[in-house]
Amino acid sequence: MVRAVAMGSAALAMMAAGLGGIPGPRALADPAATVYVFGSCYDPSQPLQEKPQQVVYGCDSTSVMENMTWSSWGADGARGAGTDNAVQCQPNCAQGPHLYNPIVVHAWNPAPGQPGCPDNAAFYTDFTVAYPAGVPPWVVPGTSWGPGVEYTYVEGMPAVHFFDQRPFSCSSLS
Repeated sequence: MVRAVAMGSAALAMMAAGLGGIPGPRALADPAATVYVFGSCYDPSQPLQEKPQQVVYGCDSTSVMENMTWSSWGADGARGAGTDNAVQCQPNCAQGPHLYNPIVVHAWNPAPGQPGCPDNAAFYTDFTVAYPAGVPPWVVPGTSWGPGVEYTYVEGMPAVHFFDQRPFSCSSLS
């Protein structure tokens, strides 16, 4: 009887160590790895998505990055290119024409969100949308749109610099 107990505990020790054909415990990938996202129009009802093909950056959907491809994405920032689908709000945003222009996007300064935001989310707080060919008429370098938005040049291209961009809310809208 003592011998059976001794053998049984030795077998358990071997199994726990990963010996005897039964694998021991293994470290799993961290399911809460940091996810880098654009934050100004973050929608908490949608899953966090890196390298999105579409980014709504005018929260009323008057400014949308489309057909985006990203050459880099992570803690050091993001770089990509695609098409800007912007509404010229003349006579108003509901009736204004859509303007489509190629864009080059650079995002940086990821920061955690406010309470209620996913713990693993880091929101890019700065990004530029630069126009290599064609530019919306309201993008006039040296002027600004309002708080958190200024018009500038990036690598010789007219651009919009969005700064201090954070989620308006991480609470569900429902």
